[in-house]
Amino acid sequence: MGIKRQLAALLLGVLTLGPQAVGAQATNPSLRDLTQLVTSERLRTFALARGLAAGGPDLGTALDLKQLLRRQGFYMDETGWQRLAVDQALYPQLSYVPNMNGGSPQERLEFRGLTFHLRDDLVARGGLAVGATYDGLLRYGWDSGRYLQLQAQLGGLYAPGPDLGRTRARLALCSRNHLTDWHFVDLCLNHYEDHRDLQDVTRDEATVSVSTLFERSASRHELGLSLSRLSDEDRLRSLAEIGLESVWAGSATRLSFEYGAPTGDETGALLTAAGEIRWPVAGQVVGLGLSLSRSPETQFLGEDRRDHSLGVTGLLAIDGRLVLTAAYSRTRSTVSFFEDEVISFGVSYSFP
Repeated sequence: MGIKRQLAALLLGVLTLGPQAVGAQATNPSLRDLTQLVTSERLRTFALARGLAAGGPDLGTALDLKQLLRRQGFYMDETGWQRLAVDQALYPQLSYVPNMNGGSPQERLEFRGLTFHLRDDLVARGGLAVGATYDGLLRYGWDSGRYLQLQAQLGGLYAPGPDLGRTRARLALCSRNHLTDWHFVDLCLNHYEDHRDLQDVTRDEATVSVSTLFERSASRHELGLSLSRLSDEDRLRSLAEIGLESVWAGSATRLSFEYGAPTGDETGALLTAAGEIRWPVAGQVVGLGLSLSRSPETQFLGEDRRDHSLGVTGLLAIDGRLVLTAAYSRTRSTVSFFEDEVISFGVSYSFP
């Protein structure tokens, strides 16, 4: 029996029992809260479905599951394109940004016993910044569990102190496809821009990914593998990433490892490992993240350059709308000019 029939049968049984039966056979009341910690919509769907199957019917959980299934096209009963979801949100932001202009983290460069001082306008400048980000999503389904998704993000920040501005934009078009049971394949095209006074970044990326969802004891997991081709500043790079997102008894985690093939005159690969854990505290969401990366080896003024970076992040989400973040990053390099240490924080609020 396919995923659609299994879930439809499960939901039909739950929704026809009524409140009295629901109260008698409720699942773990924290199941719905735990799934809100998960960033993957598919893993939220899987966790709710398996929770219902394992613990008996629960009306609130079943309604959440039904809404998720509708958004992913599993209730399509007609041929042709159908609109599945339209979401919009505006996020006002207050942030401390250490580098608003894209300048150098160091004020001087030492080369063969000589010291060169950079002009003030070329050094990183930052401060307290205000701004907003718009996030829009549109989905059209064409078959059961298969749909096209267009997502657009546009944001801007302005720091009055140094009188500097920064804009970011992202446009993503994805084909998301259910294969069989809990197996999926996706194809995404992404365009990203980041504009600052001294630095403009434009990046295009094409990604194909496969994922599968499974259960181990009381935990549920999504394992994914993606292959990407990245175009960044006239440079092409191939990337491979493996990721595991999980829901546990009282928390949710994400782990990933990325390999970037060397390009041009680079030696060695770009390696990145990252992990995050989120858990509920007094009805709110707390998160901690850690990332480690190693750059390929390149040449800078005749010296071998390789960077090692460490990043730590913290998150507190209050009532699902107010989000407080803090981050610390440190870069150590074989060329001291590229060493850096940054602390930043931000506050945002979602207006649906």
